[in-house]
Amino acid sequence: LPPDFETVACKTLAAKQDAGENPFVLDVREAEEFKVGHIEGAINIPIRTLAQNLDKLPKDKTTPMAVVCKSGIRAAYATMTLKLMGYQNVKDVAGGMMAWEKEGLPVSK
Repeated sequence: LPPDFETVACKTLAAKQDAGENPFVLDVREAEEFKVGHIEGAINIPIRTLAQNLDKLPKDKTTPMAVVCKSGIRAAYATMTLKLMGYQNVKDVAGGMMAWEKEGLPVSK
């Protein structure tokens, strides 16, 4: 499998945002975790409430989406779920917010 199979590297996502591509960023951490720091423009829907908040997701199921959590586990589950629901361009952020912060990328609060 290619190294970026089902994932997107933090720096790749940041570069896409800097280039104005602005993929839909879904943060599936709990609200308290989100408040501590998140990726600019991310929408917070805790994974346990994803099914109740589908109206907050893009209507176009081909919209590029990046799913993030703390380390990547919850994001991987959410990515699989969204793919099963028909979303075609979903990747989880490799290493989650831990990797994002380690790379020194900007964090919003």
